[in-house]
Amino acid sequence: MRKVRWASVWTVVGACVVALAMLWVVLRGRVWAWIPFFLAAGVAVREIRYLQRARRPADAGFDEPRRATPGGDTGRRRGRRSE
Repeated sequence: MRKVRWASVWTVVGACVVALAMLWVVLRGRVWAWIPFFLAAGVAVREIRYLQRARRPADAGFDEPRRATPGGDTGRRRGRRSE
């Protein structure tokens, strides 16, 4: 079982609660509540992305260059039309 980063989980939960509360205030007609809504939503998205990156193995290989096909073609289309 993996170690859970409870501080990040609670940050996501708290930011979602604040975002939902501010959305309710916005829907009741208070324009000023958009600012804390976007801030809380941004914090929640950032922490969710952090938790996703923390679960990914270190050797995921996303930084490796793209391999070419045996014919030397990189898989990209050229500007030619088939007539």
